[in-house]
Amino acid sequence: MKYKKDAPKGLFLRLLWIFGIAVALLFILVPVYLLVKYSISDNASINTGGAPVPLWPYHPTLRIFLYLFTDIEFWIVVLNSFVIAVSTVALSMILGVPASYVLARQEVPGKKLLLLSLISIRLFPDISSVIPVAKLFISINMHSSLSGVILAHTLLALPYVIFIGVSAFENIPRDIEQQAMVMGANQFQVFFRILLPLAIPGLVAAAIYTFLLSWDEFIFAHFLLHPGGKVLTLTLYLKHKLSFQPPQNLLAAISVCLSVPVIIFTLIVQKHMVSGIAMGSVK
Repeated sequence: MKYKKDAPKGLFLRLLWIFGIAVALLFILVPVYLLVKYSISDNASINTGGAPVPLWPYHPTLRIFLYLFTDIEFWIVVLNSFVIAVSTVALSMILGVPASYVLARQEVPGKKLLLLSLISIRLFPDISSVIPVAKLFISINMHSSLSGVILAHTLLALPYVIFIGVSAFENIPRDIEQQAMVMGANQFQVFFRILLPLAIPGLVAAAIYTFLLSWDEFIFAHFLLHPGGKVLTLTLYLKHKLSFQPPQNLLAAISVCLSVPVIIFTLIVQKHMVSGIAMGSVK
């Protein structure tokens, strides 16, 4: 009897979960659908002359992508964004991972306050910090260059990398580290050969976030590279095209090109995340 009473409740909760998942998928997939649709739309599907816009292009075409892929400026901009994003990930991990290890394993006075202060810095909007950072970089002649943007993006990403890294190292039992040292391993061997592989899942998550932050960042790139400068990122390239009132299919195609590398990077490092989890479970 109790099972029969609980059955309607269980069915209701299941239907509620299904509805929630369907709504979430709708919010995720509809923008992607519109982005892809407009990127392959022909002119007749965009300029309908007052008629309703079709749900799918009348004559799908890759003409806009061919235009972008044959534009040398576009490939230079893509290369700039890729170099900035990958360099930001590398520099943020080189600086942030050792710092997070020290904070996680050593007795640092005021550690909780320090971590709270680090993550609280990112609560301020970027527009409030871009002016002093840009002024500093201009004074040391690091503007209008990729290196200045890389350093600025590293400043943005480091608090997250350290915060996530501390959690990753704290979740590793101290017994593993102590046993390795008893068996003759020094501090560097323990860090690089034992703790670092076990912390890979959390560190990969930090790397993904850092790549996303740098790849999509606009404000610091705008102030450091200057509008109309010779060095552009993809976000600045998109803004540059917006100033000329381009067709919607061109903007959508550029946005698709912004999204695809993020998906590819996430899929690549996700394999390392899964392997890191498996390695941690085995050890």
